[in-house]
Amino acid sequence: MTIAARYGELFQMSYITRDLDAAMAHCREELGITEFSTTEADIEVQSFGKMRPLKIRAAMANIGRNQFELIQPISGAIEVYTDEVDLDAHIINYHHIAIAVRGPFENWLKLLAEVRESGDDFAFLMPPEPTPDDKVCFCYVDTRKRLGHYTEFLWIDEAIKPIAAMPDLDA
Repeated sequence: MTIAARYGELFQMSYITRDLDAAMAHCREELGITEFSTTEADIEVQSFGKMRPLKIRAAMANIGRNQFELIQPISGAIEVYTDEVDLDAHIINYHHIAIAVRGPFENWLKLLAEVRESGDDFAFLMPPEPTPDDKVCFCYVDTRKRLGHYTEFLWIDEAIKPIAAMPDLDA
């Protein structure tokens, strides 16, 4: 499968902010997005081949089969979010799209093989060595040279849905 063939499962536009609360207020006032699920993540991720801590605050609004995401980088491997982004230019700054990897765990492994064959780097890979016991797998692929932005891929075990991190793609 090609990256373009996966665009049918595009479900998210993601923006980076310096202030999550101000960004949510902006989205309420300017876009009419009123319902956000918020979370804080403090995890270890593989970033460009090295295990590193990552701390972020995030807000997600599921709108039909699509999601609007805001991320406030806090510490650790945040350069993926802050390099080439002027956080003072606007309260929200476009950063990446996310594409769902649907189906069984084997589909996640196929996606990883496709990315490796593409020559693009994994900006984030979590878990770095996935197993069938994993329930959530994600990666950010550095597609900036070809597309001008990062591309996130997300696989979630059907057994744990629904969760705020993924809208109902069949809606």
